[in-house]
Amino acid sequence: MIKTILVDDEDIIREGLSNFIDWPALGLELVGQASNGREAVELVKIMAPEVIVTDVKMPMMSGIELLALAKDQKPDCVVIMISSYDEFEYAQQSLNLGAFAYLLKPIDTDKLIQLLKEAVLKIQKARSGEKILNTYRDVLEQTQRKILDNKIKLMALGGKVDTLNEAETQYLGQFTKFCVASVNTESPRYHEESFMEEMGIHLEEWKNGHGVAADIKQFQNQDRMTVFCIMEKGDMTIQFRKLLTIYSRYYIKAVLGISDIVESVRELSAAYRQSLEAVEYRFFTDRSLICYSTVREEIQSSFKDMPDWNRYLEKSMKHGGECEIKTFTDDFLSYVYQAKPSPVIIRTAVSAILLETIRTLRTAGGKPEDLFLSVSDTITAVLNESNPALMARKLREILLSASVYISRLEKLRPNSVVQKARKYIEENYWNPDLRLDDVAGYVYINASYFSSVFSKEMGISFGDYLTKVRIEKAMDLLKNTHMKIYEIADLVGYQNPSWFNVAFKRYTGQKPGDFRK
Repeated sequence: MIKTILVDDEDIIREGLSNFIDWPALGLELVGQASNGREAVELVKIMAPEVIVTDVKMPMMSGIELLALAKDQKPDCVVIMISSYDEFEYAQQSLNLGAFAYLLKPIDTDKLIQLLKEAVLKIQKARSGEKILNTYRDVLEQTQRKILDNKIKLMALGGKVDTLNEAETQYLGQFTKFCVASVNTESPRYHEESFMEEMGIHLEEWKNGHGVAADIKQFQNQDRMTVFCIMEKGDMTIQFRKLLTIYSRYYIKAVLGISDIVESVRELSAAYRQSLEAVEYRFFTDRSLICYSTVREEIQSSFKDMPDWNRYLEKSMKHGGECEIKTFTDDFLSYVYQAKPSPVIIRTAVSAILLETIRTLRTAGGKPEDLFLSVSDTITAVLNESNPALMARKLREILLSASVYISRLEKLRPNSVVQKARKYIEENYWNPDLRLDDVAGYVYINASYFSSVFSKEMGISFGDYLTKVRIEKAMDLLKNTHMKIYEIADLVGYQNPSWFNVAFKRYTGQKPGDFRK
């Protein structure tokens, strides 16, 4: 109901209008009456009416003065003036001050009711417009926040981000320290989307409850490892120890690999790699918090002059034959005996090989738990072997099982590469620098071959599909928001609005502005 007050110095007029008009039927609630402008001003302060019906000429304060004060307190209120014939000049003055309408006395109630209906319609339209505006603001804020989160994620993963806009630069500029924590846990629930949402709520509570001057970004990469980008002005180690308590609430044993502190968001990629290297070191320690700064020398010496076993493994797994796997493990064993590295180096290399195997399984759409009851126990069992030969034998068994499993998956799901590519495009279409090479690299196949496979599977080229995704996202925004066309163009990956207009018309047959109509 819309709050309404009635103001007139004649009791008979106030009582007549109050009783004769069915206010609720019009959507109005008569919340007060006043016999002069001064009383009405107090009513406006207390009741905040949206509709005022007032006489022009009254003692103590005129309706015109009331109009000016009411508009000052509540600019969007609707004021209907009532005027006698010899007060017509006052009515004109009131309209100049923003009155909605005026009626001449004696009052025609039918005309007044019609004016009240029009006033209600105006207020309802204004409310609807305000609701749409608020929705637009919320959508814009969420979209801008998502764009910034995606840029931070892209920078952490080593992707190219050409520009940060002024607002993003100003926001990130308030932080003086950046750090990345890679989290490892064997809990299956940890990778559920609902749990990620719960963790987001707890992280916000943790941040606010401990007075952490930080912004926390959590996301999952393809290795199923959740990463927190923490921008903090205090002691990082202390804050991360507090973070571990959140996992303990869920009876989740987690290990955090903590990068060095960097001073620029552009250094997140290096920090991310450090955090991954640190968390991999969990196999050699029972600590739940591993800082890269404390294990740097050992990690660097472990990998010095070591062959790139992961790349060798990738080639062997692609061929998928027992002969290739046996050759790989034999070559690894020969390296161990010839180079005679320390046990730490051997175990580091084996753990890296096993982690790469698990990553390859997941990339192929498989689940490590289909092969291993516990990934952690399986890796530990291999690392605990007493000599390199036994370690190589177990490693060979695992690699063969994984290779057979991956081959079976590929036969069952020949379009898995295209599915992953489509998902990647859906998540990254907003990036104007997204190219075929990027997507091909994500699914680990040659760009030329990927282009052929994608076109054959989808019946459309990669470029046309990317345009389709972007334009359909733009169509949705044009229909459901009041954002400017150049803003929508930027959100869907077009930095140049003219290119967007051309692409939109080519796809839909209409210009964006015509489509919105």
